[in-house]
Amino acid sequence: MSAAPRTALIVHADAPQLPFIATALGTRFTALARNGWSVVLVPDELDPGALAAAADPDAMAVLISSDGESRSLRIYPPVNSLNARESWSAQFARIADDSTLRWDPAESATDLALEALGGQASPVPTAQPARDAQDTNGALDFSGAPDTASAAGADDAASSPAAGTAEARMLTTVEFIASLTELDAAATARLENYARTPSSGLLLESVLQLLGLPTVAAKLVESQRELREVDGVSDFEPRPLGLSMLAAASVEPSGGDVLSRIQRAYVRRPGLLLAIGGAEIALGAGLAGLAARGGRRAAVLGSASAALFTDAALQAALWASVRARKNR
Repeated sequence: MSAAPRTALIVHADAPQLPFIATALGTRFTALARNGWSVVLVPDELDPGALAAAADPDAMAVLISSDGESRSLRIYPPVNSLNARESWSAQFARIADDSTLRWDPAESATDLALEALGGQASPVPTAQPARDAQDTNGALDFSGAPDTASAAGADDAASSPAAGTAEARMLTTVEFIASLTELDAAATARLENYARTPSSGLLLESVLQLLGLPTVAAKLVESQRELREVDGVSDFEPRPLGLSMLAAASVEPSGGDVLSRIQRAYVRRPGLLLAIGGAEIALGAGLAGLAARGGRRAAVLGSASAALFTDAALQAALWASVRARKNR
């Protein structure tokens, strides 16, 4: 019996952007960030296309879903690559079928063959592609073309109009994904093999690994563990802009740029914020004393002193926000 499906959208947005996205969409969601990408558990009331558009209009987004038996992977192209004269949601809807790979339970292939033959053939086990050694992440790796089923019933089912349409749609999706992600010929062949493989618990992870996306997203939708057991998972909800700014500044980013490293340092060691704030207060007090003596530079020194006191207050507020997040 299949479990309730889990759906996640992988968007090109780091953790500090998520509070603003939640505020912009007016929706609460659960997410975690990895290497500059975020994996958002999509609630029922949230349109994945709207989330993809709000996160980064210049980057694609990937929607994955699994109930433990059936699985799917859908690509949302960058919003800015769509026709600006037409609604992006309408364009997403129109290409939905041709941008989605689906994997049904393995036994459903036999059912389709029997249905195509009117029940005249005996059930035949579904052919499995040859497996190479598993990679370091445990994801599948296949080489060469998949084996062809030798049974006549499977051949007849594959040649049916419905099977032909499904095959054409699958190839269209593979070409679409390969073009969007700039896969080379070898990687495209691997993606096509994955698309032909019967549904399994490692398929989504394998495809995400091939596309260079966080494989933790597949672990989230495949796992039946509580989300709180996964390191880095946080809740984000709509808040006033000022609070969203504090929340964005107090969350640990996952990117590798200089600003991300600086923010990661003070989020991990909040005491740095108090040290900076204390130094600013001391310097501000000194400048205020000089300004009190008067002179031509008194106004400039007074403004600088006020700016330092203001920034020290912001550092204290940010410290409180970081501490509150760590205590949750």
